[in-house]
Amino acid sequence: MRTTVNFFLLLLCSLVFFACNKSNDKLTSNSTGYNSNIEKGFSSLQKQKLDSAFFYFNQAHQHAVSNDEKVYALLQMAFIQTQIADFSAAEETLTQAYKTNTSPAYDMHIYNALGIAYLEQNNYQEAINYYDKILNDTISEINKCIILNNKAVVYLEQSEYQKAINIETKIWQNDSLKKDKKQWAKILDNLGYAYYKTNNNKALELLLKAKSIRDSINDDYEKIASYIHLSQYYQNTNQELAASYAQSAFQFASKINNPDDKMEALQYWIINAQPNEAKSLALKQMKLSDSINKVRQSAKNQFAKIRFDASKAEQEKLKSEKQKQTIFWILIAVAVIAFITILLIRYRNKQKLKTSIYDTETRISKKIHDELANDVFQALTFAETQDLSNPQKKETFLNNLDDIYLRTRNIANANSQVNTNANYQENLFNMISGFNSPQTNVIINSDDTIDWNKIKRETKITLYRVLQELMVNMKKHSNCSVVVLSFINHPKQIQIKYADNGKGINPETFDKKGLQNVENRIFTLNGTIIFESETQKGFKVNIEIPK
Repeated sequence: MRTTVNFFLLLLCSLVFFACNKSNDKLTSNSTGYNSNIEKGFSSLQKQKLDSAFFYFNQAHQHAVSNDEKVYALLQMAFIQTQIADFSAAEETLTQAYKTNTSPAYDMHIYNALGIAYLEQNNYQEAINYYDKILNDTISEINKCIILNNKAVVYLEQSEYQKAINIETKIWQNDSLKKDKKQWAKILDNLGYAYYKTNNNKALELLLKAKSIRDSINDDYEKIASYIHLSQYYQNTNQELAASYAQSAFQFASKINNPDDKMEALQYWIINAQPNEAKSLALKQMKLSDSINKVRQSAKNQFAKIRFDASKAEQEKLKSEKQKQTIFWILIAVAVIAFITILLIRYRNKQKLKTSIYDTETRISKKIHDELANDVFQALTFAETQDLSNPQKKETFLNNLDDIYLRTRNIANANSQVNTNANYQENLFNMISGFNSPQTNVIINSDDTIDWNKIKRETKITLYRVLQELMVNMKKHSNCSVVVLSFINHPKQIQIKYADNGKGINPETFDKKGLQNVENRIFTLNGTIIFESETQKGFKVNIEIPK
């Protein structure tokens, strides 16, 4: 029955476009991809390029931000699936829209479309259930009449004509419905068809009235239903007239290029045609049926591929996001490991410092033992065994005591507490100048802009000890005649350059072990120290410490 299928297709289209017009504000997305694909989808739909339209609406669904946008795109996709009679796929799409929907504004359109899908799959009870869900006080009178008519058509499909008549007779005189001639003609035509099936003599009057209204508004699409119903009406009483009506239905179906209507019109044309004409019409029907099936199967496959590709792309996107998350957590792990490594390095440096301090204390203890204790013991023995009244022996004894005193003072000075008060620079330079001798000239170049009062106490103590050890090392090993120490002020650091013209060190055999204490002290200040030396070309040290 032509009224059932195509009436619903047109109704679905009108309802979906109604949603577009009424909900335009809701469909304006922040996503450029969504808006662009929606526009391309409608453009392709108007050109009857259904595969392209389906692709763009599916892309819009992928770009949708809100649930309303997703539902709207899904409704367009379901409409296209219904057009190619892929009702099971349309049901799946609409079920997805139903689960996604959070706006009551779309309920009517989703339920109506599901009613169509179930009706076309002969699941009449489900179709009725969804139409009943729509019928409430929130919809307008005209929409209520349309949904009731849809429900009546389900009963017509089930051959429950009296139930259909009961519904149609309640609404066909509705004032709001009469104002909409297109919808009124549909109800008159369906009621006339139900009367025809129950042998009610009012049938022809209503069928002709519906046809007259459709002729007056030039509704070619709905004229097809009128001509097919009139062909059925005259099938048993006037086959020639029945064939004429069926032929007219076929012509209008060809005009709007609707293959389903062409098939149904051919069916009634064949039934009422002359035998010689019926054969050629039957061949035409078979050819048309094969063409429709081929095109629709191709479209179904294409739509399935579009959805599969989109699903695959979505999976790839999720995979990419998962990879990004994995990379993020790897970076976090690397950062944590780096942080722990830094803590371990600092801990190791502290342990080195403790070791260095212990070594220094051990060295001082050994120095006192080796250099002083034996000499003191020897001096005591000398005093006990020698006649100190002898002027020469007394002089020897006093010289030994003086030597012990000088060496004790040197050890004390080298390890005494550093004065870091306002006289720090003077004390530092006095310590350095103390290494002046007839053999070695010590030169100090100082940047007067260094404000030592702003330098941390720990930094000043460490610097004092470092320079002291460098000078001691110079005195012991360098054999130089000139030493130059330069102090340079930088915005964030102090630079100290040490240079002498001594014998230097062979780089290939240079072992920093002797200066390890100096290096450790600089590292505790987060500073840097660089040793430079070549044989017979002197020894250089560059130190940079933060303020």
